[in-house]
Amino acid sequence: MTQKEYIQMVNEAKQRSFEYYVLSKPTISDATFDAMVDCIELAELEHPEWTLPDSPTQCVGSDLSGNGKRLVRHRKPMLSCQKAQTTEAVEKWIAATEKKLKKQDAGIYYELEWKLDGISCSLVYQDGTLNSAATRGDGKQGSDLMEHVKMIPTVPITITEMGRVEVRGEIVCPKSQLSLMSESYADCRSAASGICGKNYVTADTTLLEFVVWQLEGDNIGTESCAIDIAEDLGFKTCGYKGCWTPNVIKRLGEFAIERDALDWPTDGVVVKINTKPLAERMGYTDHHPKGCIAYKFPPQKTTTTVRRIEITVGATGRRTPVCWFDPVTIGARTMEKASLGSEDTMEKLGVYEGCTVEVGLSNDVTPKVYRVI
Repeated sequence: MTQKEYIQMVNEAKQRSFEYYVLSKPTISDATFDAMVDCIELAELEHPEWTLPDSPTQCVGSDLSGNGKRLVRHRKPMLSCQKAQTTEAVEKWIAATEKKLKKQDAGIYYELEWKLDGISCSLVYQDGTLNSAATRGDGKQGSDLMEHVKMIPTVPITITEMGRVEVRGEIVCPKSQLSLMSESYADCRSAASGICGKNYVTADTTLLEFVVWQLEGDNIGTESCAIDIAEDLGFKTCGYKGCWTPNVIKRLGEFAIERDALDWPTDGVVVKINTKPLAERMGYTDHHPKGCIAYKFPPQKTTTTVRRIEITVGATGRRTPVCWFDPVTIGARTMEKASLGSEDTMEKLGVYEGCTVEVGLSNDVTPKVYRVI
């Protein structure tokens, strides 16, 4: 990759990120975006002098100026999470982590929990009363969601804990609630993003849920203890599995088997060092803490036959081919169509009526045609 190509890829990634976080209208799949970021990261490792301050490897989320909401500054940066596309990458991270912490012999106890696919949100309580609510945003400040979260049934307005308590979690649209929305959304993530992105609160907000994945407070020594305390305070959590080093990959396999039964949209599992002081010793980058990693599930796929292709024309005149195929069920969800993105993409894939295609759920939620068989 040349430096010019690197700069062009960074600019494209910024645009895709803006479409995803601010407009709530992603134009590429998560897997494609992750692959783009991987290429950028590789180029920066080979040529550190190229690294741009607005590279996706240096930033969290996206610029928030486009959604018109009041901005709320996070007292502690709300960072993202480094990602692993394979179990081998998780094993490599574990080996590097335990070498740094000098724990190769005894190993480390890890906490594993679902990586939910929604809108990350921080709730701050002061002396038991909900004081503020904001999205992750760019990690330093996020969009004000106070009026929205007060309508979400799983957000307590008051808790019994005094002092300042910050609870971080995911606003998600349960799979069972998607069909009940007054507006039509492509998937659960788009529903959560679309509803929370509005400058006014709608009745659909009451169909969303807030699920805790982190609680900050005094004298909380482990991640699992934090989740237990959150449940005691009345919050909904997605639970967790704990294990020592040798069983981490086995636990990931258990999550993969159980994900179809989960009502919340998920695209992976977060592996955390359970002991907080130990995780703190790993340090941080500007993008993510080094004491945890997110393993992303490979997309589930099956084959089917294309029955017809329709071209839809949007308000701007953009033509989008939609592929209709024999219904298939993946992850307890039946689907019969998928957007092909553009006519160029359709031609590159070689999709035509009557052909056999491999289809699946990109990011575990969005129907996608992967290839022609």
